Amino acid sequence: KLERQILDALALEAGSVLENARLVETERERERLEREINIARDIQRALLPREFKTHTYFEVAGSNQSCLEVGGDYFDIFDLGPDRAAFVLADVSGKGLGAALMTTMLQGALSAVTLGQSPAALFSHINEFLCEHAQVECYATMFFGVLDTSGELEFINAGHPSPLLLRGSTVDAAFPAACCPVGLIPAMDFASSKIKLQPGDTLVLFSDGVSEAMDPEQKEYGVERLKEAVTGRATDPLVTVQDSILESVRQFARGARQADDVTVMIVRYRSAEPAPAVA
Repeated sequence: KLERQILDALALEAGSVLENARLVETERERERLEREINIARDIQRALLPREFKTHTYFEVAGSNQSCLEVGGDYFDIFDLGPDRAAFVLADVSGKGLGAALMTTMLQGALSAVTLGQSPAALFSHINEFLCEHAQVECYATMFFGVLDTSGELEFINAGHPSPLLLRGSTVDAAFPAACCPVGLIPAMDFASSKIKLQPGDTLVLFSDGVSEAMDPEQKEYGVERLKEAVTGRATDPLVTVQDSILESVRQFARGARQADDVTVMIVRYRSAEPAPAVA
C-alpha cells in the first residue's frame, strides 16, 4: 500500500512536470509567432509611404488602419518623371499574414510601373505574376491612375469601389469598375480609361473597409454616408477631408470591432501652373 502511494505521488509529480514543460513550450511558440507577426507588421508598414513628396501639380494624403496586426490594404505613389505620377490603392482578399504576404508580392510587381509600361500592360503583368505565384483563393482589387500636369488621368479600376470625385459642390462615383480583380483569372485583358481633371478636383480613394464598416447592429456604413462626410469639403485641406472620413466611420461604428482594414487615399489636382512663390 505504501509503495502504491509512493508511485501515485511520483506519477502526480511527473504529470505536473510534463504539464509545466508543455506550458513552457506553448509559451515559447506563442512568443515566436508574435515575433514573426511583429516582423511582418514592420515590413508591411515599411511598404506604405511615411510621407508624400511635394509635387507642383497635385497633392496627396493617405491613412491605413489595420483590423489585425497585419492587413491586406496597400497604397502608394510612383514618380514617372517631372510631369507624370502614378498612384494606387489595392485591397487583397482575406486578412492576416496571408494577405500581408500577397501585399508584399503586389508591391514588388508594381515596381514595373517605373519601367514605362502602359497601365493595361502593367495590369496584365501583375495579374499573371499573382496568378502564377499566389494561392488560388487570393486576389486583389485595385484602383490605379496615372496623372499628368495637364490634368489627364488614365486609370484602371480592377474590381475596386469607385473613388469619389469632389468637384465644386458635387460628389460623384465617377470611376466604375470595368475590369476584374488581379490574381483571379489568368490571361485576362485589361483596358484603361481617361478623364480630364479640372484644377481643384479631388479624388477620394478608399478600401471596402470604409464602405462596409459595421455598427453594433451590423448595419453597413455605405457609400452614401461617405459622400455626406466629404460633401462641401472640395477646398478643405486634404488632411481635414481625411480626418472627416475617419471620424465619420468611427462615430458610425461606435466601438464595434471591424472585420476589415480601413484605408483612405486622397489626391487633389492643382493645375499645370506651378504654385506661386511664398513672399
